[in-house]
Amino acid sequence: MEQIAIIDLGSNSIRFVIIQISVKGSYKLIYQEKESIRLSDGMFENNMCLTEEAQQRALKSLMVYSHIIKSHNITKVLAVATAAVRNAKNGSSFIKRVRASTGIPMTVISGFAEATLGFSGVIHTIDQKDFLLFDLGGASVEISLVKNKKRVNSISIPIGAVTLTEKFHSENKISVSLKEEMELFIANQLNRIDWLPKKSIPIIGIGGTVRNLAKIHQRKKQYPLPKLHNYHIPTKDLYRIITNLTKTTTEERKHISGLSNERNDIIIAGTLVIQELLKAVKPEELIISGCGLREGIFFRYYDKKYDNKKEYLKNMLISSVKNYKASIPLHDNKHVTLVTKIALTMFDQWKSLHNLPNRFRKLLFTASFLHDTGILINYYSHARHSAYLTANAHIFGLSHKEQIMCAFIIAFHHGYSRKFTRNNPYLSLLSDEDIKQIKILACFLQLAECLDESNSQLVNKVVCSSSHNMALIRVYITENHFDMFAHAVNDIAPYFEKLFDIKLVFEWYPSNRAKR
Repeated sequence: MEQIAIIDLGSNSIRFVIIQISVKGSYKLIYQEKESIRLSDGMFENNMCLTEEAQQRALKSLMVYSHIIKSHNITKVLAVATAAVRNAKNGSSFIKRVRASTGIPMTVISGFAEATLGFSGVIHTIDQKDFLLFDLGGASVEISLVKNKKRVNSISIPIGAVTLTEKFHSENKISVSLKEEMELFIANQLNRIDWLPKKSIPIIGIGGTVRNLAKIHQRKKQYPLPKLHNYHIPTKDLYRIITNLTKTTTEERKHISGLSNERNDIIIAGTLVIQELLKAVKPEELIISGCGLREGIFFRYYDKKYDNKKEYLKNMLISSVKNYKASIPLHDNKHVTLVTKIALTMFDQWKSLHNLPNRFRKLLFTASFLHDTGILINYYSHARHSAYLTANAHIFGLSHKEQIMCAFIIAFHHGYSRKFTRNNPYLSLLSDEDIKQIKILACFLQLAECLDESNSQLVNKVVCSSSHNMALIRVYITENHFDMFAHAVNDIAPYFEKLFDIKLVFEWYPSNRAKR
């Protein structure tokens, strides 16, 4: 097992994470820390040098991280400093001071490298092919154009939430004229980018300002899922939030639900950068990425060491689901693999029966692969526990709604659960049609699990077909134990027949006939 520490020394905040990688290559986050240090504070008044006060704030946090690194016996430390140190005249001397005081080997990365790492963090965790990506920090914004999952252009512009706030003194309520002055300044900076797309494409945002806008939007909507990554905000809603923010004082902002007190005084400058980007690109919505530079640092290391990049990018969902499952100490992989195989066979061969688009196949895969994870909590009611774990799992490649649908499929895989459904906060994300689709997929999962109820992998193959009045499933098993399956499948048959309004018929064969 390996543990690596990652430190992101930004212009506004410093972040520290520890990621554990198992012997087999699965990984999970085991520690995270964040401090607001305002490293770029006072740089304009200090001849573009980091102030002593700002350096002391950073060193204080880094000393703590150094102690944690030693206590965990971590030998691999990946630490980077971004725009504040990069732009400071005394940046090099500060990095030497960090090494001397803490022992942490800190690297100052270029704007291009920062954009590269941010792109890596996003492309590994959000399933989009063509998009504009921006990472708004305290002292700079990195913008990248992505086509077919490849970055074709990047630029780093030295405007950030902290530096713009200092330049225009926009901490408190701003006048109309100051707002217009800031908008013009930002727009002129963006106009330098001749490769910005002329037509609307998806736009993905990274950074604290983006996350705060998402939190404000979620609180206004009373959004039930406590998750920011891959959250979508309609552009019209963003404009409304930004307009309202620019009319508030710092005191009034203290009462805005979702807005961090640490970001109160710099939120105006940050939101105006986002506003001008939205005006330039005209997307229908902004997609929030909770993954960026730190995740990019991790994936660069992980992909190189474990030769994982091609497989991961080929199917992000399968890779992340398998990684999540591998991090759970359950020894049921043979059962899970067989149940998933049978459930997907039913989906593929009974298409004329369920009439669901192919995009639902990935939901059935996810639910099937994770359907027993709740046993880790308690075997009894494990369907409900598995559903909770899946709803909150660190899975990439699904929308929020799709992930909740997977949780409901799991919850229903022992039959429709009124207990799980009653007063469930996530129901607000689902329509009646969604529930119908969930019931169909849950029925396939329930039927598949019935065929390995004993967890002995006796089923070798299933072949499904249907006519106007009958759904037929031929089951090929390795031993002559047909009777042991009878009670399980007889229990689910009435529900299947009611759901599809068709008779379900089983035919049992020894596995040697599966080859014919």
